[in-house]
Amino acid sequence: FFITREVYREDPVDRTVESSVLLERVRPVLKLVNVEGDLSEIYSHTDSWHYTRMLALLPSFQKKAMLRVKARVSVGYDLEGLKLTTNEQDHTLTLSSAPTPQVLSIEHDVDYFDIDEGLFNSFSPRELTALNKEAKQVILDKIPQTGLLEEAAKRRQEMLVVLRALVESGGWTLVVEGEPAPIAP
Repeated sequence: FFITREVYREDPVDRTVESSVLLERVRPVLKLVNVEGDLSEIYSHTDSWHYTRMLALLPSFQKKAMLRVKARVSVGYDLEGLKLTTNEQDHTLTLSSAPTPQVLSIEHDVDYFDIDEGLFNSFSPRELTALNKEAKQVILDKIPQTGLLEEAAKRRQEMLVVLRALVESGGWTLVVEGEPAPIAP
């Protein structure tokens, strides 16, 4: 028993992990996220050599991958392009170009849950990276169909209410160009 146990005992794995994190750039941003959506996608990719039709039918020359992509999409407003002008005499703050909703960030996670490589046709690391990028692009292309941009546009009014409350708490009046003037009490 003791001899057999020692013979079949697994050797401990020596593992070394090194990492370097560098902060490349810090930049100030003024963004308001007012809608987030969680998206999920199954992305399938099949590839084969097409030298002859017969070779393409043989499993040794085919490869396929199925990816599951989970993404969190943040939609809102980039307030950097917000144009505000002040009038000291009238105590008015004029918002002349209200921003439009846009995709601010996409956080995605990819799981490769089925990779089937042929004997003569396998995935390179560059191809797997390209698959990851293509899957993210498919998510990005589907965002307009999800209704997230429309929901952010609906919540624009809430953003203006908060901004108006801040301005009016200082004794000023907020005027948004393109909107009817608020009725004075």
